[in-house]
Amino acid sequence: MKLSASPLKPQRLSLSDNVAKAISDAILSGTLKSGQRVTETEVADWLGVSRTPVREAFAKLERQTFLKKATSRSYVVSNWTKEDFLELAQLRSALEALVIEIIIPKITEQDFEYLEAIISQMESAIQREDYERLMDLDIQFHSNLWNISDHSRLLQVFDDLKTQIIFFMTMTRPGDETDYPSTHRALIKEIKEENVEQAKHEIMTHILSTAKRAIARFEKQSQT
Repeated sequence: MKLSASPLKPQRLSLSDNVAKAISDAILSGTLKSGQRVTETEVADWLGVSRTPVREAFAKLERQTFLKKATSRSYVVSNWTKEDFLELAQLRSALEALVIEIIIPKITEQDFEYLEAIISQMESAIQREDYERLMDLDIQFHSNLWNISDHSRLLQVFDDLKTQIIFFMTMTRPGDETDYPSTHRALIKEIKEENVEQAKHEIMTHILSTAKRAIARFEKQSQT
């Protein structure tokens, strides 16, 4: 494994979380590839940390399905399949529907203003054809919904899912990004009108239909 970086400096996250983020970033960028072996010693030397936070990071990334255990001190980078992506989309859609149900009684006008500002920024990003920024804004939009829920256990789950969602979006783009403003506005409309079931339907349909099209593209690309 050939990696280069300055020694890792932990900031707001714990050291093991910072290590996990560094490894997942390397996977997202393609520096670490599917099937590649990583060891505690290599990662510890790469990031300038001890083996303990690396071991904790490996356990977290195994739980997130980014790594699979090979030996007691080494892992291999997972090879995600269409089934992995579909499972993630199904889980995410169900959980986000629950988030919508929780936030409708508590969402504020200030929250709506913030969400609508994100949608406006999405439109600007589309005009600039800045799809990297558009992906970031989509994650920001949905993260804010989860945060409004103020549900500690849901937020713990989201912490594990977030990197997987980013990986999914990175691996399957370009896709339906230009539809983001309209689908997100439709969702906001239903939340404002407190149409709980319709809002849940909107978000589940948006996530699952977008994911299924993305998975079909990913499968087609994998076969070429």
